[in-house]
Amino acid sequence: MIAGISRIGHIGIRVTNIKRSLDFYKNILGFKLTAYWEDNKQCFVRIDDMHHDIVFFEIDESIDRKDIDQTDTAKRPNTGLDHIAFEIKERQDWLNAIETMKSNGIKFVVPPCVHAYESGFFTEDEAKFYGGAGSHSFYITDPDGNRLEFFWGSMKVTKVSLAAPNPEF
Repeated sequence: MIAGISRIGHIGIRVTNIKRSLDFYKNILGFKLTAYWEDNKQCFVRIDDMHHDIVFFEIDESIDRKDIDQTDTAKRPNTGLDHIAFEIKERQDWLNAIETMKSNGIKFVVPPCVHAYESGFFTEDEAKFYGGAGSHSFYITDPDGNRLEFFWGSMKVTKVSLAAPNPEF
């Protein structure tokens, strides 16, 4: 076991058009550019002062783009990325993010919801509650179909609970 891991350092995403992805992540989501190498089709973007949170790699131009699946990653019938979740620290900022998506014509793949027992966010048979830390979330997809979650308010795991039925300490 590796000791000392404290957080995910960054996510690497393969994209079909790096300039389109930069435009979306910078102008819609508010990321800042750290570095872009047009000849290598690679760039780094960040949220704050860390060097990068996401690195984009553009798929080689020799690849036929029409065969690339750009549907919602959570609905693709293969392994790999399901979604990337971004925490928003303040509720008002989360509410503003909803309005930003609406004003930019970005469709929700899951509209604003609460991932919690009391919200009725159940499986189809409604017999059992799966997951949910009480966070308020919504989901969209980026231009390549990568599902993105934006959430506010999540619980800490300090004891056994309905939302954390078998935590390890």
